[in-house]
Amino acid sequence: MSFRTSLTRMNIASPGRRLVFASLAFLNLTTPILITGCSSDEETAKTSHFEHDHIIADHWPDDLLDLSVKIRDRLSSPETTEQTRSEIDDLVSWTAEIAADTNLPEQDWEPLYHASESMIANLRRDPSNLSDSNRMQLESLCDLIEVSSTKIPDQLPIFVKDES
Repeated sequence: MSFRTSLTRMNIASPGRRLVFASLAFLNLTTPILITGCSSDEETAKTSHFEHDHIIADHWPDDLLDLSVKIRDRLSSPETTEQTRSEIDDLVSWTAEIAADTNLPEQDWEPLYHASESMIANLRRDPSNLSDSNRMQLESLCDLIEVSSTKIPDQLPIFVKDES
């Protein structure tokens, strides 16, 4: 049976069937527009699923050592501006998260977590400027970060089920 014969047998001329075929034709034409949207691909192209979910700060460190470098860099400026202070607060608050993203063992991560939490509390007590005490504690945090970064294993251990 040919296609033409099957259409003839379905009696397309009836009003109900014409409506069905018209609806299907409309959906076939509009579905690509609905799926792809109205904007061009260049405007909406994403390189990752999380690209537009949040903004990554310009001072976000590349790794644990970079965190220490960025804190020390901000401490070295003779005058602490509001922006510098805000960035120091951010960097200290990110310490535990950045350390957790490494292969650092938990027993080496915990001191970083506690030191950064203590430092955050001290910074919040005096939001206007950096006291000498806070500067010394920040230097100690940087020292701890640098020591901890030497303890990061190059690879995660490979666990193999014992065959015995």
